Amino acid sequence: MVLTPLETLKINLNESQYPVFSDDELNNLLAVNDNNVLKASWRGCLMKANTDKKIKVGPIEIENADPDYWNNLASIYQADYLKSLSSATVTTGYKTSMRRADGC
Repeated sequence: MVLTPLETLKINLNESQYPVFSDDELNNLLAVNDNNVLKASWRGCLMKANTDKKIKVGPIEIENADPDYWNNLASIYQADYLKSLSSATVTTGYKTSMRRADGC
């Protein structure tokens, strides 16, 4: 089973245990972060670190995790995001063929 970016983001932000965002808000979070799940997860965790200690969902109040939890999780996603950027641009190995300068 392949997860959608939205489903992956929900897992990364632990939305099942600490619901803060609606699906629309999560889709917007993905959109403003170039549809990159790692980047959106990093930013979403930072946003959750700045939310109130208690979250009210309808008549139910849910205790939010400690801000340190979200900040630590954010730093993990930030490192993964930055690693994905650097690995995308690094070439390894030898160049075994070259193009001719005259275009032939």
